[in-house]
Amino acid sequence: MLEVNSHKHLKKYYQKNLALWPHNLTLTRLISRSLSRKDNTFIQLSSDSRNFWWPGLLIPLCLHNNNIVLILSERQYRLLFEVELPKLSSSGLGFDYVEGIELIPSDEKIWVLRYQDLIFANEKDLLKNRQLIFLESEFISSELRESMSIKITPKDWENLIASHSHFEASIIEVHERLNRILFSHSVSSDAVIRIDHRELLALKEILKDDLPSAMPWKRALNVVNNEWVTWAKVDNRKLSWDWYMQPLLPLQPLSGLLSKNALLMLNNSGQSDSSCLDLNKKQFTFNIRVNLGNKFDQEPTPLFVPKRQPLPNTSHFYRHIIRQCQRLILGRSRPTIVLVDDLQLRLQITSELAGEFGLRVVHETTNIETNGIICCSCNWWIINQYNLPTPDQLIFPVIPLPTLESPWIAAKVEMLKHQGRDWFREFLFPETLAILLKSLAIIREKDVRVAILDGRMRYRSWGKLIFEALEPWVALERLLPY
Repeated sequence: MLEVNSHKHLKKYYQKNLALWPHNLTLTRLISRSLSRKDNTFIQLSSDSRNFWWPGLLIPLCLHNNNIVLILSERQYRLLFEVELPKLSSSGLGFDYVEGIELIPSDEKIWVLRYQDLIFANEKDLLKNRQLIFLESEFISSELRESMSIKITPKDWENLIASHSHFEASIIEVHERLNRILFSHSVSSDAVIRIDHRELLALKEILKDDLPSAMPWKRALNVVNNEWVTWAKVDNRKLSWDWYMQPLLPLQPLSGLLSKNALLMLNNSGQSDSSCLDLNKKQFTFNIRVNLGNKFDQEPTPLFVPKRQPLPNTSHFYRHIIRQCQRLILGRSRPTIVLVDDLQLRLQITSELAGEFGLRVVHETTNIETNGIICCSCNWWIINQYNLPTPDQLIFPVIPLPTLESPWIAAKVEMLKHQGRDWFREFLFPETLAILLKSLAIIREKDVRVAILDGRMRYRSWGKLIFEALEPWVALERLLPY
């Protein structure tokens, strides 16, 4: 009955709104069935879905909202309340909901939670017997990690000393020791340096039973252990530093919740991050797996991956990618997006291209000329792509492999090495594919060419796997500026 009613209301909705995605009817039926049966359901959305799949999800929720929890990232949260719900309302549809953790909803109201709220609700055991809905499930792990992050500033050190004045000398000694270590190792104005978690244990030993009750010290001293990574971001200009902490296994605190509650997961990129590996490790299974839209039915993406390209660790690689970028940009009438995750390399490329193309070149801003050139990280592009015109091309000077210069990435690799696991194929490579495919999702079917200027596409065995993941594509054998 829910499937029938959802179908009826979807048709009514499309009387006032364009049907821009052909799979919404199927999606509505799948979600209706999952809500009715409380199945563990995994739905792979097609790459051309963009944000057009929202009606297929929301309309069943309007008709069946029994014990439902909707978990959203910040971007999804804004999209839901600023765009999608007003569109539903104009069609006479809507649902009762409660936001956040200030008020626990009744069974008949949908509970809308951000990831930080999800963590709190789980700690307080407030989610029993509720079906959890995750959107863009490929980023569950990273969203949880960011939500669980702890940051300690110089002001927090001052507050700790003020509230524990009888331990002042010992606390200052720890802080000064860290000062000496960090500033002796920092070589740039904003260096990032690993800190051993045992420094927190030393503080905890000093304070003994008089642990602080105020955040962030309370969380830091109670949760951080060898399954967390800690690092400092040093500002040499201000002679100060902030202390950051993140869990290596962000899914672990939720393992009980994910195994006991019914789950509905929507995946947008075509590839998951390492979170799915973590779920599989915990012997988690989905009752229903569905792939909406066969990617081989799509128009192939024009792909330029020239042969005999240098590797990133060679001396002439940088000049090579600059020349290639310049040639690719010549004659373009629409925007070019240059995607580089490494900040220093990205700023260098931005400067070089600005010297050639002037004010057309910008760094991570949506205010661009008609044929503007945006140099940005993959994550910035994923977040802001819907606010930009369709580009002529995406250029990847290097494959977006997570860098080992990131303390969290390096610590996760060390952990997997210690466990004797294949850290590259289990962690780095899935993360790379997830971010790469997510970056390309919006430009599918739009005749946007993609250039990858990294020699590892040809010279590394895993490069073939990237070619396979990018299907369908058509090779551009020669570089033409028009």
